[in-house]
Amino acid sequence: MNASIAYIFAILFVVVALNLLFVFRRTRNTGNTKRKRTGKLPPDEVKQAIWRDKEVARRIEREQDDAYERLTLRNETLAFYETVRQRHAKKDALERLGISTDDGLDNIKSLGLEEYLSEDSISSDL
Repeated sequence: MNASIAYIFAILFVVVALNLLFVFRRTRNTGNTKRKRTGKLPPDEVKQAIWRDKEVARRIEREQDDAYERLTLRNETLAFYETVRQRHAKKDALERLGISTDDGLDNIKSLGLEEYLSEDSISSDL
């Protein structure tokens, strides 16, 4: 019985010693590899980093061009909306005066109502 306890303690001592040996080797090896990796990058990685930077710059430029185009199209659309709104405002102002808009501008000028066609008079009537 005393011999079996001695064998168990010997086996435990060997297992613990091997574990400590592996732990120290692992910590020593990871420390060396980390120092090696923090040095200069290989040329391929440098080229890839430059290529990524250029690609990001191209994407940003394309996005800015697209945004500028959308902005100009939106401004043109809003200008068209404003033109249509002004035309309908003139038409409504003439209809309030009792003038049919189907008669055309020649009939309005012949009636002497040209001052009602000006922008200021129509906007003040609204």
